[in-house]
Amino acid sequence: MKNFYSFLALAALATGAMADEFVTDGTGNVYTFNSLSQIEGTGVTLQDDGSYLVSADFTIAEGDVLQLQNNDVIKMADGVRVTMNGDADFTPADTAVVTRDAEGSKPKGFWMMGDNGNAELKNVTFEYVGVVFGGVNCSLHADNCTFTLHNGKSSSSGALSFNASCDNNIVENCYFIENTLNAIGNGATNPVGIIIRNCLFWHNTTDNRNKPQINLTVAGDYDVIIADNNVIGGQFTMSGGIGLSNMMGLGHTGSNIIENNYIADNRYGITTIGSVDCIIRNNTMIDNCYETNPNNGGSCVSIYDSSSSSNIYMEGNWMEGGLWGITVPTGAPNINLGKVEDPEAEDYNPGNNVFINNGNNGVRYDLFNNGTATIWAQGNTWNVAEQTEENIEEVIYHQVDDPSKGLVIFMPAKSPDTAVDEIEAAQQNDGLYYNLMGIPSETPTTNGIYIHNGKKILVK
Repeated sequence: MKNFYSFLALAALATGAMADEFVTDGTGNVYTFNSLSQIEGTGVTLQDDGSYLVSADFTIAEGDVLQLQNNDVIKMADGVRVTMNGDADFTPADTAVVTRDAEGSKPKGFWMMGDNGNAELKNVTFEYVGVVFGGVNCSLHADNCTFTLHNGKSSSSGALSFNASCDNNIVENCYFIENTLNAIGNGATNPVGIIIRNCLFWHNTTDNRNKPQINLTVAGDYDVIIADNNVIGGQFTMSGGIGLSNMMGLGHTGSNIIENNYIADNRYGITTIGSVDCIIRNNTMIDNCYETNPNNGGSCVSIYDSSSSSNIYMEGNWMEGGLWGITVPTGAPNINLGKVEDPEAEDYNPGNNVFINNGNNGVRYDLFNNGTATIWAQGNTWNVAEQTEENIEEVIYHQVDDPSKGLVIFMPAKSPDTAVDEIEAAQQNDGLYYNLMGIPSETPTTNGIYIHNGKKILVK
């Protein structure tokens, strides 16, 4: 059994560490900030208010554990970094807070770097402090944590960032609030396997950089699932909602799924860049339009793939208030927005995507195909009064407009009992909650936009 390391413990120095940096001895001990405060040279001191000040770097060696205890308040000094080569047991029963020691301090935060170390984060608020996860044979589980006001010193990849490839990571029920950079990210050469679900992303990338709030490289055999989240932008002109990329052209056999998210008030909603296979399903995207130049963005969904190797499947998405609905800037990716002719076919897709009030400079743009591939887009509801071929042509740019572009096959559209008609019918005060596909229920079934007693409401 691992024992708490007492105040009699001796400091050990790791190879290559600074001579004055405390390093645990790696013999399987469990350290707390209280026990560290009783060891000379750790840089951890107990303050009069009961908090712990971390004034110097220290390292938890492989095999050892650093534990946050219930109601701990940890204050980190400017530039301080805690390196975790062992495990992180940050699971207080109720709460713990990690923050800066003074206004203006920019700590480097926690670097969880052990190749065999794991991190459990639960009920912790990280304020002005980021977490970098860099182990290759380990996993992170964050549950009911808050990451807020990250200063950007720990990593340019976000408040919670990955700088090595690893799998089986889960981030759930967490809050990412007003971080300087994006909320979650990784590098261009280190894809990760991760599930991000039931989280709130609120006004991240406050320095208005060209980064989405969730910014992930996808490749290898890693699966990425982003589901049931609220991704609310601060109407910043550079920061987007969700971005998946494979800019290095890495091989990819894993699955990527973006579904059941509410995405609003960002520069754009969802973007994929490079060779990315992705299912984009049942997302609600509202007013992702805060790009100042329509030629540079503002799409509900943008699919950029000059390699022409992506496979994108989209079903049941609500896209409203963008400068563009869906854009394909270049290349010939395989895009299936709806293929209804053979319900038994492997690539059958009922469509059910809805486009409302997308456009710029007085022109409606539901789908802009600037690429060269044929796009199947049957079974959808377009931003026209009647779902006729002639009307729908007005909101789609494709081969009919420029022979060098790919064709969009959009007929048949959704039948006359469209989602828009169903929602209009739901304006009566019958007490039911209608989702954006017009399906009623007595209570909201998931997070997102509903029509209730004639009013549009957001359920979080």
